[in-house]
Amino acid sequence: MEIEKHDTFLKLLRRNAGRWGATRVAMRQKKMGIWWPHSWSDYYASVRHFGLGLVALGLEKGDRVSLIGDNAPEGFIGELGIQAVGGVPVGLYTDAVSEELLFFARHTEAAFAIAGDQEQVDKYLDIKDKLPWLKRIIYWDPKGLKHYDDPLLASFRSVIRLGEQYAQEHPALFDRLVDEGKGDDLAIILYTSGTKSLPKGVMLSYDNLLSAVEAVMQIDPWTQDGRVFSHLPLAWVPEQISGVAGALLSGCSVSFAEEPETVNEDIREIGPTLIFYGSRLWESLTSTIQVRISESTFLKRLVYRLCLPVGYRWADLYMEGRTPAGWLKFLFVLSDRVLFRHIRDEMGLSRLRFAWTSGSSLSPSSYRMLIAIGIPLRSHYASSEVPAVCNSGTELRVETVGRPVPGVEVKISEQGEILVRGRPVFKGYYKDPEASREALKDGWFHTGDAGFIDPSGHLVFLDRLSDITEITTGEKVAPQHIESRLRFSPYIRDCIVIADAKKPYVTAIITINFEYVGRWAEMRAIPYTTFAELSQNKEVLDLIRAEISGVNKILPNNTGIRKFVVLHKEFDADEAELTRTRKLKREFIQKSYENLIAAMYDGRDEISVEALVKYRDGRTSKTATTLSIQDTRQRG
Repeated sequence: MEIEKHDTFLKLLRRNAGRWGATRVAMRQKKMGIWWPHSWSDYYASVRHFGLGLVALGLEKGDRVSLIGDNAPEGFIGELGIQAVGGVPVGLYTDAVSEELLFFARHTEAAFAIAGDQEQVDKYLDIKDKLPWLKRIIYWDPKGLKHYDDPLLASFRSVIRLGEQYAQEHPALFDRLVDEGKGDDLAIILYTSGTKSLPKGVMLSYDNLLSAVEAVMQIDPWTQDGRVFSHLPLAWVPEQISGVAGALLSGCSVSFAEEPETVNEDIREIGPTLIFYGSRLWESLTSTIQVRISESTFLKRLVYRLCLPVGYRWADLYMEGRTPAGWLKFLFVLSDRVLFRHIRDEMGLSRLRFAWTSGSSLSPSSYRMLIAIGIPLRSHYASSEVPAVCNSGTELRVETVGRPVPGVEVKISEQGEILVRGRPVFKGYYKDPEASREALKDGWFHTGDAGFIDPSGHLVFLDRLSDITEITTGEKVAPQHIESRLRFSPYIRDCIVIADAKKPYVTAIITINFEYVGRWAEMRAIPYTTFAELSQNKEVLDLIRAEISGVNKILPNNTGIRKFVVLHKEFDADEAELTRTRKLKREFIQKSYENLIAAMYDGRDEISVEALVKYRDGRTSKTATTLSIQDTRQRG
């Protein structure tokens, strides 16, 4: 096995630099509208000098280093540079606020912080007095920092220059440090979402990550000419798998957008051959397709109505593992040339060899549409603790997340919990031996997810074990299952389904997609001025009721949503309602909106709530808003 010989990221990077040097592109970054290539030898030299620069600044083996910033080559160079000299990077989300960074910095006692730009630097400067052990704040984007004179600050380039000088004085040190690295060494600390408690630091070794990549490569081969687009946070395990470990192991290139706002445009220019999107993003794409078609010309809508049924028929046969008849092949090729390839090209996905989704929550409707338009989708079930558990490969079924990847075992406990064993399973939680013992028992990782294995060996994910509820009528309700289907609607941004063991029916809090519902309202000459006003418009409420009723029809009796409220605002990560990966903080939301939830069960038709208004100058004020409580059995 390749990873037995090159068992760390740095050994793989050194191998790639020796194998391809300046002849192959390792990374591309767009600046001023131009794609600038970085060869494998460039990549290796930058990592070497940055790592040695950290040593010159006082980094010691085992020191933790916080890493936060938008996707850029410097983020990858920073991570590998830290690892090269024995440090441990700690991946953090770019939209984390200062209080969150303070928690992570204290928890890990990070000796250094590597920050992308002025915004991230300011967060650390706000809390630096509470971090007396912090040695340096290193930034890679100098814009806006010219007149900052804090002695803690150092530019990324200055650290590299320092490393170049240190390399001349200690020419053999870097190779010795790389050689000392072992596959079982701690590679990175990534934090869990913290949906029910404080985030926990997941300790992943090089072997955890590389064995996970090697397993999925046996299902879908990665090639040296492949292209990965780095758009997911380095703090999220999918980016570690695809952008870091996968690229190092396969030798494919990684591309970076010019700005976060230009990701979609830049993806179209690069045309990645493999990509990982979270289920929310895939659902957003399918919603966008529907909205754009509905707003297009009569002729385009006609072509869509003629071609999509062909795609759906093809998708159904594909997912059943059946070979389509000759006439259907012809119609699908024709539909692809007329419509589907243009949709894929618009999304920048025309060159895809395969694409991943977190199959645990993508709605069947979204699956079916994506396959119908020619997206080579794969279900991938994993977590921060286990980077690869199950993968469908080409054997895609909308109700399952695939079979266990090679080298991983999966079983179901008596309580219905999914248990996992294998090399990708993490080392434990940082500074939390009790949680580690609870999660890792007899070599098995207890995921906290509920599911079962079907007769064909595919894993079916249901929901978080703690969230499956039996209501008073005896039916069991899986809220995530319902929520994923509701989010297929282009008009629903977010939703939380409430199933109370002491209540006889299911309720939901809905937030609208302001952009798409706003367009819908404008096309019907429905006046509105604010989000809150639009959300409580009678016609909008009827629209959302129709969307919910459509989902209720495919759910078992009495498990559909009976009553719902359309919220006057969106759920917000800054208000602790969502995690940084946009997962619902279910318990927090239910506590925050307990009066609203109670109103849906006690027969009221409306409830008054206080809305917090934030102004651009930082001022806030409160205003009263009345929310309408809707019954899905009402006629619109």
